[in-house]
Amino acid sequence: MAQSKRGQIVRQAAFLMTAQMVSSVVGLLYRSPLHRLMGDLGDGYYQYAYEWYTIILLIASYSIPSGVSKVMAERLAVREYKNAFKVFKAALIYVTVAGGIGALVAFFGAPLILTKQPDAVLALRVLAPTIFLSGFLGVFRGFFQAHNTMKPTAVSQIAEQILNAVFSVLMAYILTRPYLGDSNMQGKFGAAGGTIGTGAGVVTGLLIMLLAYSINRRKVHGRIARDRHRNDETYGEVFRVILMMCTPIILATFVYNATAVVDQVIFTNLMSAQGYTPGNISILYGLYGYRVRPIINIPIALASATSTALIPAVATSVAEGAKRDVMAKIDESLKMTLFIAIPSAAGIAILSYPVIYVLYPGRAITVAVAAEMLSLGAISVIFYSVSTVTNGVLQGLGHPSVPVRNAAIALAVNMAVTYISVRFLGWHVYGIVVAMTFYPLTVMVLNSLAIRKYCGYSYKLRKLGAPLLAAIVMSVFVAAVYWAPKLLLPQVFDRYLTSAVLMAASVLIGIIVYFIAYDRFAQLSDEEMKRIPGGTRLLVIFRRLGIRK
Repeated sequence: MAQSKRGQIVRQAAFLMTAQMVSSVVGLLYRSPLHRLMGDLGDGYYQYAYEWYTIILLIASYSIPSGVSKVMAERLAVREYKNAFKVFKAALIYVTVAGGIGALVAFFGAPLILTKQPDAVLALRVLAPTIFLSGFLGVFRGFFQAHNTMKPTAVSQIAEQILNAVFSVLMAYILTRPYLGDSNMQGKFGAAGGTIGTGAGVVTGLLIMLLAYSINRRKVHGRIARDRHRNDETYGEVFRVILMMCTPIILATFVYNATAVVDQVIFTNLMSAQGYTPGNISILYGLYGYRVRPIINIPIALASATSTALIPAVATSVAEGAKRDVMAKIDESLKMTLFIAIPSAAGIAILSYPVIYVLYPGRAITVAVAAEMLSLGAISVIFYSVSTVTNGVLQGLGHPSVPVRNAAIALAVNMAVTYISVRFLGWHVYGIVVAMTFYPLTVMVLNSLAIRKYCGYSYKLRKLGAPLLAAIVMSVFVAAVYWAPKLLLPQVFDRYLTSAVLMAASVLIGIIVYFIAYDRFAQLSDEEMKRIPGGTRLLVIFRRLGIRK
């Protein structure tokens, strides 16, 4: 039974991981043509607006899927279908109010929020309706996550990102045409056009979730009709539960993601005090926020998918009193996370230059600076991934306030590192990258100590051996495939197309080598092999190639 449940959480996480991977890759690829339309200034304006949009969205409704899925999962576990549906309806009312307030703050408060970057105000105002609609999308995703089905969420995420990409580039193209030659106006309206795509994506995702709900509506209401439980909760009680559950999650998520805005404010004010113009500050910040961080966020998004699937699964096991099953689910989720995070960090560090060069070709100095930042920040992939999953564990265990406390401590550390790095050490934008590493490391350590306290679980360091050794072997092959010809024949491999082909070949070979090495070092059984992402197909391929018997 426990084995079956562990397989279930891996399968559900795999659905979300696939969606997150596709969405993240699409999201990364469209940034390149969008950058060419907006220019370096537009990168900064877009990032300034988008980070404030993210924070407002987090406070208003972004964490609602986690809260709804956990509260509903607890009631579904004991077959209280009426109460579970009341949670769903109450959550819709909640996001109507909270999302409406958030949208008004974004639209009318934009000039006050972005006083140092007034040309980013238009982009933030364009995002105001998206904040309102995102809450409803989050509630429907939480509804399906509570029922342990991630397919509707996965499909909606992919469709959302594809429409986002199409409309972002299209609207940026349309809005920048009248301002070609004026880099400031081109950046301003290009950023606004890019944010229109975000709204188009959310509308698409919401329509898909409504379709999925309508398909399952009869089944849901059939369960409600057969529910004979007498413990009917009032809407007042449901709202209290939602507020008690969601408020700590929102606070935790807010503090967990506030680093971007905090770093933005500290960096902007300190650089202004040092005599830098708003345009120069925007360009520097755009190198980090628009080019570097989205690449680092791709593997982190996969960990977020594991966390999303983990919260209702752990909550269900806690409600059933199955402590051993809780431990097994945590162990399985961390294993999957490290299986992806460790080689991702290694690959990003080794291939930082070609990744930046291929995605954002331009002046050699900007490519070099962004590549250095990407290599420096690669290690944070591991820390962010583990800290994200441990946040989900603590929420599932019923201690949602603990991640808030831990994230607040980490945020204080982050602020101190950013301030010292920029103000006293003169590291400028590099200081943000250094702080970006300290923050998740602090969260990871504090969360791990808390999990050991509340359920006795601690991850054995020896389990890091297989992914770490496999990543080392992979790194040797990747470095040899890309950098050997690059250094021996620079006049050939410095060209854009050959560099792109060589990078793609390096990534493909690295993936193959990593899977083979991991299989050898981990000595996985067939059942364990099937539980890793893509493991069933790999098992067939390895047997045909004679790698496994």
